[in-house]
Amino acid sequence: MLTEKIVNTDKYAGTADLITGVKDFESPVEYIEEFHTYKLNGKIIPSVTQLLDDGEYEGVDKNILEYARIKGNLVHKEIEDYLRHQEMGFTAEFYEFLRIYTQNPEIFSTRAIFDYKTYNTNLKKNRERCYKQIKMYDEAIKYLTGEGVNEYFMIWLPHNKEGKIFNLRREFEEDYNDKCW
Repeated sequence: MLTEKIVNTDKYAGTADLITGVKDFESPVEYIEEFHTYKLNGKIIPSVTQLLDDGEYEGVDKNILEYARIKGNLVHKEIEDYLRHQEMGFTAEFYEFLRIYTQNPEIFSTRAIFDYKTYNTNLKKNRERCYKQIKMYDEAIKYLTGEGVNEYFMIWLPHNKEGKIFNLRREFEEDYNDKCW
């Protein structure tokens, strides 16, 4: 289904999960998985998620946040393993991704960035944060390759509920329908 190589953006200070239709590129950012840290020229730099942190999760129990982080990473890894090696995952969120993926082949054949989110609820503020995050990834891709993407998608994968794919450019860019791609 994918027209181009899958690129995991952990390599350049973010965790957008799937980029399609963009040539592969080398990034000067080093990702240190053990510490979930990014370095540029030997210096630690903030991730895109950290740059967009608005303090929303201050006061939330650290155990809950850690559980959500571990669960999100697991789902991301399952999807990446499926896309790269056709290895099947086991979470409900993975199978919901698989349903969305197989039912929307045209979407996954575009020049796009996809970000998977496992939020319990589908709030506009979460989609808007995801839009800003993907927009930053697109700017990094443009800087590194000279070309960007056409579409920004959020794939919402709640636990034991039906997921949904959102075209974030359509939702958050007023002139979206005027652009020709």
